[in-house]
Amino acid sequence: MSLEIPDSREDARIDREHEREQLKHLKDHVGDEMRAAKDREERAKDKATHELKDKIGYEEKGERRQEDMTDAALKETANTILREE
Repeated sequence: MSLEIPDSREDARIDREHEREQLKHLKDHVGDEMRAAKDREERAKDKATHELKDKIGYEEKGERRQEDMTDAALKETANTILREE
């Protein structure tokens, strides 16, 4: 019965390859975290922008509605005056 003597060069190569794979996975993980953080930041910025645009749009819509009501009242007044003449 004989014991196999491991090939130290092969073991060292396997260890180096394993370390490279671990480093690659670590870099991938860090990159994923950075992309996720950037995505969250972009979504927050987009949300704030959309909320601001919605608020401005709502105010502009109210202003247009008020102008339409004023125009309609002026038109009605003008029509009334023209009908009486």
